[in-house]
Amino acid sequence: MNPIRKKKLEAEILRILATAILEGKVKDPRVFLPSFHRIELTDDLKKATIYFTALCNNNERKKLTAGLASSAGFLTSLVGKQLHLHTNPRFTFAWDNNYIKSLEVIRLIDESKPKTLYEETHPEEDSETSEEDPTTSEED
Repeated sequence: MNPIRKKKLEAEILRILATAILEGKVKDPRVFLPSFHRIELTDDLKKATIYFTALCNNNERKKLTAGLASSAGFLTSLVGKQLHLHTNPRFTFAWDNNYIKSLEVIRLIDESKPKTLYEETHPEEDSETSEEDPTTSEED
C-alpha cells in the first residue's frame, strides 16, 4: 500500500474513533475519554492496533481497555461505513507506554535545564506563590 495513503487512512480512522467517543456513540460506561495517540495499520488493512492513554489509575485503565475491546466491533463497522473500505480492519487497543515514557523524558529534560538569571535571583517567588493563600492576610 502507498505509504501516503496509509498515513491518511490512519489519521482518518483516529479522527472517526475520537469523534464517535466524544459524541457518545459508544455506550459502554467503561469507555471514558481515551486519548488516541497512534495507530499501526497493516498493509493489507486487515488489522489495526490503536494506542491510547487516559487520565486514570491502573484499575480504571484495565476497565477502559476492556471497554474498548468490547466496542471494537461497533467501532470497526462505524469506520467501515464512513470510509467505504473494501476490507474493514480488525481493531485491537493497546495502552501507549511510549507516550508515558516520552512525558517522563520531557520532565527530566526540563529539570536538568539550567535556571535563568531571573529564576536564580528570585527563587522565593516560585515557592511563595504556590504556598500563599490569597484569601488570608497577615496584616494585624
